[in-house]
Amino acid sequence: MRLVATDLVRPAAIVLILLGAVLLLTPARAGAAEIAGQPATTTASARPTLSDLFGDEVIARGKGVEIKRSHLEQALTLSRANLAAAGRAVPEDRRLLQENQVLLRMIVTRILTNRATAADIKSATESMEKKLKEAKDQAVSEETFYRQLKAVGLSPETHRRLVLEESLAQAVVQRELAGNIQIADAQVKDLYANGTDLLVKLMEQDLEQSQRESPPDPIKTARMKDQIAQVRKANLARLEQPERVRISHIFMVTRDRKTDEPLSEEQKKFKRLQLERIRKRALEGEDFSKLVMEYSEDRGLKETKGEYTFSRTERFAPESPEFKAAAFSLEPGKISDIVTTSGGMHVVKLLERIPAKKVEFEKIAPELKEFLVQQEVQRAIPDFFARLNKEAQIEMLDPKYRLATATATVGDMEPPKKP
Repeated sequence: MRLVATDLVRPAAIVLILLGAVLLLTPARAGAAEIAGQPATTTASARPTLSDLFGDEVIARGKGVEIKRSHLEQALTLSRANLAAAGRAVPEDRRLLQENQVLLRMIVTRILTNRATAADIKSATESMEKKLKEAKDQAVSEETFYRQLKAVGLSPETHRRLVLEESLAQAVVQRELAGNIQIADAQVKDLYANGTDLLVKLMEQDLEQSQRESPPDPIKTARMKDQIAQVRKANLARLEQPERVRISHIFMVTRDRKTDEPLSEEQKKFKRLQLERIRKRALEGEDFSKLVMEYSEDRGLKETKGEYTFSRTERFAPESPEFKAAAFSLEPGKISDIVTTSGGMHVVKLLERIPAKKVEFEKIAPELKEFLVQQEVQRAIPDFFARLNKEAQIEMLDPKYRLATATATVGDMEPPKKP
């Protein structure tokens, strides 16, 4: 089991996501514009923009920072496409607020990347390559991945740059904030044993303050105690490793990996007959692992050898209830019938059933400590960003953003959700 900071309840999302890079393309089979009900060809470059009409003016400037209107328009296009893909839209009366938040995030990102060291660049480059690989792996094929980029008006080069900027911003924040945070062993043990994190402590402080009021409100007190108990319970629940299975499977793909189009019925029938013969050989005693390596069309076969471990709830490709149902219905050593999913056909062998249990403290302690560090980072971020903004002497040159920023600073802007 791997538990990360995002698995536990936390007070706020880390404000590190560059809006243009939030996209990172989910495994959907259509681009964000298509999901939003727009033709894939309708991108920012296909319609007149404000920069086309009035020139590419600078709308924000500071020490080492210059944001042009075209930069903001591109980020807004990507942000709105991403929101539309998630079934959300920006109401007309909140468009200026959204534009201002996107602009502020862009400014923060530029300030942070300006502070990057050689070590930050090295770390960010490694992180970028990992993110790009994960994004491509989630797509059906590289061709599909690049079509999805094109659907939202992104070239591969621009996408790569945006992901690198995001990774650089993250690396700088981690170096400048996380490096100064000390977490005691007792705090880690308290989180493991009692579910006590920073959020619980802050809520308990609020409760103490409430109880000092005269007269105290018993209904409010009971509600706050219940909320604290719920957070503790949620934190502890995430330390419980659910029942898992370790399986091996032979996979026959039934979609063209270049076009993502289904194979013909004749091709599917041929593959099914082939898989039935392979399954029969396995049932007759042939080494299943050798059959996997010889016949499986699993994309990650070299790395995984066809073996995967997962629970009923955690994400797993193929994300298919039929596949999981087959895996969890088997006894160790048994082989399934042919299981059909949206991507192909599988024969599954259960190698091991792993009972539910609480993760051992020694195994999870480093990740719990990192989680507590990240909570402290999140608490420090607003003041940190506000200081950076002041030092950079940012000037909003467009009056409408100057007015919006008068009531919303980099330090208190609404944080985006981490993907």
